[in-house]
Amino acid sequence: MSKNHFKVLILGAGSGGVSVASRLKKSISAQDIGIVEPAENHFYQPLWTLVGAGIVQKEKTKRAMSKVIPSGVSWIKDRVKNVDAPARKVTCESGKILSYDFLLVATGLKLDWNKIKGVEGHLGKDGLCSIYQFEDAEKTAQMLQSFKGGEAIFTMPPVPIKCAGAPQKIMYLAEEIFQKNGVRANSKVTFAVAGKVIFGVPSFAAPLMQVAARKKIDLKFSHKLVEVKAAEHMAVFEKTTESQVDGQVKTSTELISQHYDLLHVVPPMSAYDYVRESNLAFTAGPQTGWLKVDQFTLQHQDHGNIFGIGDVTGVPNSKTGAAIRKQAPVVAQNMLSVIAGQKPTALYDGYASCPLITGVGKVILAEFGYDGKLMPSFPMDMTKERRSMWILKKDLLPPMYWNGMMTGRM
Repeated sequence: MSKNHFKVLILGAGSGGVSVASRLKKSISAQDIGIVEPAENHFYQPLWTLVGAGIVQKEKTKRAMSKVIPSGVSWIKDRVKNVDAPARKVTCESGKILSYDFLLVATGLKLDWNKIKGVEGHLGKDGLCSIYQFEDAEKTAQMLQSFKGGEAIFTMPPVPIKCAGAPQKIMYLAEEIFQKNGVRANSKVTFAVAGKVIFGVPSFAAPLMQVAARKKIDLKFSHKLVEVKAAEHMAVFEKTTESQVDGQVKTSTELISQHYDLLHVVPPMSAYDYVRESNLAFTAGPQTGWLKVDQFTLQHQDHGNIFGIGDVTGVPNSKTGAAIRKQAPVVAQNMLSVIAGQKPTALYDGYASCPLITGVGKVILAEFGYDGKLMPSFPMDMTKERRSMWILKKDLLPPMYWNGMMTGRM
């Protein structure tokens, strides 16, 4: 007979859920921990940029979920339908009802492809590609290699999204592929960004602007992709313009259509519907729709027995795997404190890291915390492109992830 009640129930077996489960297992019996996760496989998504550039094979980013979830922890292979926080119950799509004493929401975010009209059903063909899905990353590599020249557009949706540097990392690698294949001279590479800057932290935005200039990339800010007309190879952007009128800033929008021969699409992203529907999310401010946790303790602001980790959380950080690595020990320690009847005291400082690939063998390692505070791990100028950081990104971080972070060792 399957178990329906857990001392700690974890929603999601991604980076956050698995790493915290591995840590909690050291202090709590594994039989008291359950993880709700429908997926058969676990992916190391940071490598999908290199898969998209044809540098890494996609299968190297995948492991069976059964090999990743800590031994002894119950795996409920189901999807979450609803969370009743006051009743401490989770309803799954199968109809199964689970109860818990303490809950960790680690479900990540969803890709809202439906918010870009005309994209669904065309990825991997009609000039459309994306590195944000496992199968599509490999197709991206094929499309970049077969590109014969013309208009290559790379898009960046409004933040927050996971790995906000990835949309431009694949662009820089693509530009080098075009150079290598002899088609760069008859190609125009454009970066269409929904926001106003190339990167949110000024210290790293400046060198990235220099990279874009060096590679002769056309930058279009305040351009949000809203529609793709695949048959016509036309991308439709909502262009936002601000102007001063009587001392006040006025915003106007217009639709701009642009032809493409290759279009790399990054979809808008959001928390899963049940987070909002269960009244677990912020309902006002810039974090609306994301899990309502304290940005330092990661404890839910309305329900003390609930914590959050990773991309689902409504904290003002950058949504990266490195952020989860720093959050995991904080969440585990604070959950154990609350279980013991104590107040959570461990604090997360907003740390995130983004290895900004600017070309093969070149990486700017951006490390920062809340309010853009620089938090370098190395005693050198980290705003410069370095081969050592490329080695870190490509060769060192993956085994650290599988053997360290996922097992609760780091």
